[in-house]
Amino acid sequence: MRNSSLLAMEIIWISTGVLSVAAAIKFAIGSGGDRTIIFALMGLISFIFAWLRHKQRKKANFDR
Repeated sequence: MRNSSLLAMEIIWISTGVLSVAAAIKFAIGSGGDRTIIFALMGLISFIFAWLRHKQRKKANFDR
């Protein structure tokens, strides 16, 4: 993949993670936390994928 597409995917994963954590906080405060764990896990998984994409992008820059 091209470096710019890897950067775009990394940004998308980070924004998905931030939105998921924000939703988890909203559900924890508002409705007593019935869906908090699901959104927190989705945020964690999104940040892990962003980290993997970051490593892949840095490796692509190093290989040039």
